[in-house]
Amino acid sequence: MAQAVELNSLAVLILFFNKLEQTKDCIRSFLLSEVNIYVLNNGSSETEFKKLQSVFYLNKQVHFFDSKKKLGPAGGRNYLIQKTFHSWLFFVDNDITIKPQTNWLTLINDYSIKHPSAEVICPRIYNIHESGYMERLNIEVNHGVMELKEEANSITNFFPEGGAIVKRTVFERIGFYDENMFAFEGYEFALRALLSGKGALEVHHINNVELIHDHRFQKRKIDKEAVNQRYNKEELKRNYEILCGKYNIVFKHDFEWWSKKQVLTMTMPRWKQLLQKLVTKLLRK
Repeated sequence: MAQAVELNSLAVLILFFNKLEQTKDCIRSFLLSEVNIYVLNNGSSETEFKKLQSVFYLNKQVHFFDSKKKLGPAGGRNYLIQKTFHSWLFFVDNDITIKPQTNWLTLINDYSIKHPSAEVICPRIYNIHESGYMERLNIEVNHGVMELKEEANSITNFFPEGGAIVKRTVFERIGFYDENMFAFEGYEFALRALLSGKGALEVHHINNVELIHDHRFQKRKIDKEAVNQRYNKEELKRNYEILCGKYNIVFKHDFEWWSKKQVLTMTMPRWKQLLQKLVTKLLRK
């Protein structure tokens, strides 16, 4: 019998790398559901970590771990997978909140019962910074070229690793995230499943539960530094090359443009961004 997504079988897993205020908002958004929430300090300063702990120290739902060093997204998620025991793992980036909805767990549980083959269940993710919902994507490899194709159907073979509910058996079948990768680890994981001979991931997307993803402008220096580390161009290039070399593929992804856009959104005020665009436009005339 398939394991349903019930209160005691699901855990929310959050990586804390600065963005203190957003991390507080993220945790608070899940409290009403009464689920267990596990937070890993994944490179934040001791001061920031203590501030976060002080807010929730009386709440028995919230459990804290400290890696003592920055493990990156892949290493951090692997840490939490191994430190928890629940059958379903709800991975959430710390700049995500769940849309206020008291029955979201019931909705996901009902879906898991009706669709027992679902290995991953993805709520809809609304990106505030892009004013739209994240598209559903399939990974395809043809003649050594890997592409991401937008999918109209509700089942795909790829999931956003920072906003999805994953059955623990997926990691038993495919293995953990590749800790040599600081970025692109989600693409590597889905690609590994696709090429493994064990079967591609079966990712189910649902519409009646929603996450809010906010690349909020960061005012504090410590948070801006975290953004610049997360979207470091040279590090992204290194990971891109690891992915392509590992599977001997060409991957069509404009990561340099993408990373620059994320950094601008989170470190430069909107008025400065608009002024910069205007100046660039005038210089081209």
